[in-house]
Amino acid sequence: MRLLVATSLVLGASAAPLLSPHQAAFSSHPPGELDGYDGRDDHMTELLERYAPIIKLSGIEEYFPSSIEYMLSHYSFSLLFENEPRLRRKNHTILTPTHLDRFPRDGSGIFLSISEPHNPQPFLDDRSEYLYGPSRQESFRKRDEDGRERISEPVYAFWVDQKRGVVDLWYWTFYPFNYGKPVGPFGILGHHVADWERFTVRTINGTAVSADYNSHRGGRFSAGTVRWEDVTQVEGRPVAYAAAGSHGIWPGPGEHLKNLFKLVDSTDDEGAIWDTKGHVVPLRWWSGPETKEKIIHKHQLHWLNFRGYWGNKGERDCWWHNLIDICQLVDAPPGPNRRFNEPPACIIAPLSTESSSYFFYLSSTAAHWAELRDVATIKVDQICVRPTNNGDDDDDLDRFLNQDMDIRAVSGTTSFLGLEQHFVTIQPCQGTRSAVKAYRLSLCLQNGKCISTSPERKVCSYEPGKAGYKIASAVSVDDVDDWGWSM
Repeated sequence: MRLLVATSLVLGASAAPLLSPHQAAFSSHPPGELDGYDGRDDHMTELLERYAPIIKLSGIEEYFPSSIEYMLSHYSFSLLFENEPRLRRKNHTILTPTHLDRFPRDGSGIFLSISEPHNPQPFLDDRSEYLYGPSRQESFRKRDEDGRERISEPVYAFWVDQKRGVVDLWYWTFYPFNYGKPVGPFGILGHHVADWERFTVRTINGTAVSADYNSHRGGRFSAGTVRWEDVTQVEGRPVAYAAAGSHGIWPGPGEHLKNLFKLVDSTDDEGAIWDTKGHVVPLRWWSGPETKEKIIHKHQLHWLNFRGYWGNKGERDCWWHNLIDICQLVDAPPGPNRRFNEPPACIIAPLSTESSSYFFYLSSTAAHWAELRDVATIKVDQICVRPTNNGDDDDDLDRFLNQDMDIRAVSGTTSFLGLEQHFVTIQPCQGTRSAVKAYRLSLCLQNGKCISTSPERKVCSYEPGKAGYKIASAVSVDDVDDWGWSM
């Protein structure tokens, strides 16, 4: 029996997020070039600097961050991998920030590659020591009075206007190398050249309300959305912890990310400190949520248009590949210019003592689709869960959801209002220790037949004035992110 385990989710490749069901369509090649460099404004830069994170690296970290310029000079060739690989020798007139998108099709399918041996098992080849990053070189080492090393590499930050006063700030970090993780009897798997990781702050009317801590592909392998009140801060800026080797971003020190193979992201407060304020490269992602035109970057930011991969292609010939689908060396990730018009990992909502209330919007695409099909009502399903055993009285939401659950839905219906805000009230989840987990929408005809149903959006409930998330049988949801999905 072949056991295919998606371990690439947890081995440090910050691969492109799966296309979110909540994302509205946008034009990837807009008429006319919108310039993400000349078009930025002082407000965008000020907001990105205001919430620039302080990232604490692990005390056992060996592979440090760098700028993209540092790494571009080390690539030796590019590999175009379609039906069969085609090799291209290096051309450093292209391997520069201003020309990287001059590959055919903006580099789609291309792996920027190094020629030196780069498997760190049992040790990294001397010719590949640049993969440790500039901070490992004595001439670049900077230490403060406390004896801890200081990092001063750039962080690449996208300013994403989501409308209704919501602006998401996506901070991307770059590392020349990602060190893998022990996977049972197979040894350490998942090394790859180049590593992109991300951290997001959501602001409303210029004030932070939450932060999303991401590692690898996100989802259940990440810390997800944290209320701003619960974020560790220094002078109003968030503190984040980068996992040793794989660099995933977490809200605190400790061990994270246990799964089938007991893989662990380890963070601590003993390594180098990377204060990104003053080192932010401010970037726009699109023209805005109304026109949905993705920025085509120019000048020193041409490299953001590159659609290929930032390192070598991985191995496929290890003897265990039929058992688990990765080897010691895996594919490098794509760059940071991905799709950002999506909601946080969790919709934050205060608990309610009576019935639940849901305020929400449809995207223009979803509303238009519904109008063409004479949709009359929207059914809202409140997804309720309850432990299959008695469990304990712990009201922490994360620990509560980490049990075997019975799943039920409590529903309510409201009239279809197009692009206007919708509202519905729903009865609380019923039964002892039953709690709201998520909600979803269905578009329905006048006769009650529902013709399209969305995926779920996770709901994280909290009690005002108290830290963390708590289980709740009823919630008050004010969802500002448009709903849109494949219909």
